Amino acid sequence: MLTHSKIIQRPAKANSRSSTCYRRRTQSGSQISEFGVGLIILVIFILIPMLDFVVVPLRWMMAQEMVNNYARKLAMCETLSQSYATMHADPSLKELLQNIGGVDVKLIDMHVRISRLSPLKTQTESYIVNQPGRIPAAWLPGIDNQNRLFSLELTVHSYMHPAVLLPGLPIPIPGITAPIPMLVTASHEWGNLGRNPRTGNYFINE
Repeated sequence: MLTHSKIIQRPAKANSRSSTCYRRRTQSGSQISEFGVGLIILVIFILIPMLDFVVVPLRWMMAQEMVNNYARKLAMCETLSQSYATMHADPSLKELLQNIGGVDVKLIDMHVRISRLSPLKTQTESYIVNQPGRIPAAWLPGIDNQNRLFSLELTVHSYMHPAVLLPGLPIPIPGITAPIPMLVTASHEWGNLGRNPRTGNYFINE
């Protein structure tokens, strides 16, 4: 009598376990790589700009306060020559600004702006003096009954660095790969409009 037998093959348990562990390792590895990419994007495009958004305005406010105080101080000098000497004295305004940190001063412009009404009294005329002794007689105080406003103005051309600069980009982008160009300005009314009793000249023109 012939008998039939069936051979049933079962998968090896060891192989199934190894494939399951391999799949788990592959999934965890991909999750780690995706997390690393997401973390880099978070730092570069969110955290660093937020940090720069705080640091740059803070440096600008500190520089603005310093320039305001300096403009007031220079406008209270006896003569315009003394104002220029005070601005370049040790420590100079440039050194004080750069001591804030992250501020590169390129140029400081100081001048006196004289304003008055035009003869037709329809608009304001201005005359700018960049050196002592250069004010024309027609613009000196007390020449006629016309009122004049003498203002000392300071303009600081600077570059302010963000907290972090990202290297590697071929194109300079202010605030990301390069410092940000900033203008800091201040003005104050000139205080001494009298005459020097020894020379007879106005102090603002000496």
